[in-house]
Amino acid sequence: MSEIQYQGRQARREGSEQRRRTILEAALKIIVREGIRNVRHRAVAKEADVPLSATTYYFKDISDLIADTFTLFAEQAMVEIIEPFREQAFGLLAQFDAARLSDPQQRFELLDSLTDMTTFFLYQESREKRDHLIAEQAFMQEAVLDSRLRDLALVYTHKLVEVLQSACEKLGTEEPAQDAQLMWASIMNLEHRLLLDPAFSVTDLRALVRRMLELFMTPRPC
Repeated sequence: MSEIQYQGRQARREGSEQRRRTILEAALKIIVREGIRNVRHRAVAKEADVPLSATTYYFKDISDLIADTFTLFAEQAMVEIIEPFREQAFGLLAQFDAARLSDPQQRFELLDSLTDMTTFFLYQESREKRDHLIAEQAFMQEAVLDSRLRDLALVYTHKLVEVLQSACEKLGTEEPAQDAQLMWASIMNLEHRLLLDPAFSVTDLRALVRRMLELFMTPRPC
């Protein structure tokens, strides 16, 4: 699987598509509020304020409903979170060509700017997009247990890593593909820490973000 695809019955009319989406959004609310194990046809119908028959019409199997909820989540994440961050990051990187990046002082300035931008993004995300982070953590955990979600999670992860790899290539890191994987793992860990630990401050976050970027951006000695 190379693209994010829906599994349940597809809507054929505009009104039906809106009802189908309402059902998926209701399931996502339940996941964030109560956990993925509480996604049941009856609970989703109540949350969406639709007849029970509507949920079973579009999603005969509860695993189809969960898989398509993740698909909706992934689509929204790419448009509302990943793409804006990519545009902001690459807008900043575009100000530094290869010649400027070879200058230690210019590279230090870029490190500072990237640190501030990434710190602000992650901290703001944990405050204003908390539901997104909770849903992401829930789906990644469930994908380990449910083979139906595994391919979806891998596609989603691949799309995120692609963005980071492009950034690593622009920065001229030693191993862009590997660095992107490590950067993604670090970011996921930081997001989890922001959700889990109220005492984890923006100062703590910035120090770790800076250290992470510094390790990737510092040229290896010959």
